[in-house]
Amino acid sequence: MTFSAEEFKQRFPLFQQNENRDLVYLDNAATTQKPACVIEGISEFYLHANANTHRSSHRLARRATEMVEEVRRDAAGFLGAQSPREVIFTRGATEGLNLLANSLCATLAAGDEILLSTAEHHANLVPWQMMAERYNLQLRFVPDERGVPNFARIGEVLTSRTRIVSVTAGSNALGFRTDLQALRKALSGRDLMWVLDGAQLAAHEIVDVAEIGCDFFVCSAHKFYGPTGIGLVFGREAVLAGLPPWQGGGEMITSVDLLASEFADLPHRFEAGTSSLAAIAGLGACLKFLGCCDRAAMARHEQGLQQYLHDRLAQIPELVLLSHSHSNLGIVTFSHPRYAAIDLAQWLDGRDIAVRVGHHCAQPLLRAAGHTATVRASFAAYNTRQDAERFVAGVEEFFAQLDAEDTSEPLPAIPVTTVRDWVTDDLSTLEVDALRSRKTWQDRYRILMGWAKTISRKDSIRREQNLVRGCESSAWLVHRCEGGKHLFALDSDSRIVKGLGALLLTQLSGQPTGRVSRAELEALFEELGLAQQLSESRSNGFRALMERAFTLMSEPAG
Repeated sequence: MTFSAEEFKQRFPLFQQNENRDLVYLDNAATTQKPACVIEGISEFYLHANANTHRSSHRLARRATEMVEEVRRDAAGFLGAQSPREVIFTRGATEGLNLLANSLCATLAAGDEILLSTAEHHANLVPWQMMAERYNLQLRFVPDERGVPNFARIGEVLTSRTRIVSVTAGSNALGFRTDLQALRKALSGRDLMWVLDGAQLAAHEIVDVAEIGCDFFVCSAHKFYGPTGIGLVFGREAVLAGLPPWQGGGEMITSVDLLASEFADLPHRFEAGTSSLAAIAGLGACLKFLGCCDRAAMARHEQGLQQYLHDRLAQIPELVLLSHSHSNLGIVTFSHPRYAAIDLAQWLDGRDIAVRVGHHCAQPLLRAAGHTATVRASFAAYNTRQDAERFVAGVEEFFAQLDAEDTSEPLPAIPVTTVRDWVTDDLSTLEVDALRSRKTWQDRYRILMGWAKTISRKDSIRREQNLVRGCESSAWLVHRCEGGKHLFALDSDSRIVKGLGALLLTQLSGQPTGRVSRAELEALFEELGLAQQLSESRSNGFRALMERAFTLMSEPAG
């Protein structure tokens, strides 16, 4: 039977809303959309079973308790666990990894070693760093090649003091899968505990923790069509039984005295406080939904899309593909040496194509690969070939438009004024009316991108103290008052940030104190429709530039 992405997509209400009918959603590695049954499952809980669990005797509480434990049983089946006692509910994979880091490291001795990789999501790196500092443990890392771990060489860093190996089952930044069979063989027979961050893997293939052989497996429901706010931790029962709980409070105890407490049995000893009950109900609906799907066919469809995208993007001159199509979890990551990733993402957003841009919470990996920010497109089973084609067309259009601008007649030479060790760009030739006269966001976007060429590169101001906090892409701003007038210099790696900065400085640079107010600039921003078209973070970036400029103008001259 052939899988139909178009029919599958019909089960997701978000795509049926008028404002989303043309949406190409390629940010699935961050979070997936939810099918109608998940939304209904959450609503059904609040309509018919909203009560706290386990401790109350009334019928609503009984119904809520039955629901939670039924979902736990279904989750055990979803993960291939031998018993529901091996399944812990958390708020997500991040909380799950923090739970394991805190509980596992509390059993270690100073000098014991934790083995990680450079490809880890920050959630599988920072908690171990914190525990290593607390308990005087040593962090070691799998040998890598430009950030990508070479697990075939893991034996080089395994020692008699290695107690924990915690690695990704699949990279959220580059999409590569870890060879879990080879990893199991390398770790076999060693006195250590093996943790797998399966946040990406669980979204794209059937998980069987018994076959994998790991001691712990962590994932988040929102990555595989479930609700946010609920995650799963699998732990082998024999290991879990010997671990201290991470958090204390209600539901994780059997009795409490003033000086000591007795903890509940598995798995409740690791579930302090009130769980995200509605999210658990939504997870239950999601697991039943996936149980009725042909997940192998869904995976083949996703693989075809990522292969197509890799092939097409490889044909674009200068574009740098960081991901590879082989053994890939539906993630395509790339950059371009001449254009900032955020500029492309904003361009695509104007065409209703949603992607992710940045370091993807994997900064060590991207730094090792020689990058600070990339564009990431990630697939789910509801994505279609048309989605991939529209994405490629948008990328090609962006580069073609900017390449044409770069080879067209240059703007008239704009003089610069040297002020100590930096120059201020003369923006007097830029007319705000040129923006006002354009009726569409695309046309205004092109003008702002053109204005970026009037902002010269200023290596002398690219210093930490000049960095503007709150911009989506790095921006630096300096100021000086001369002859009663305020002068500014701006720089950024992003063209759109430069363009927005140029807009701001057309209003402020060369003006005396008090000539222009924040309210007037906010009104201009609204008048031009930029607040409606720019992302919240980009709009906040403009305001961060504005606030930094006013702060600099208010500081005493020195």
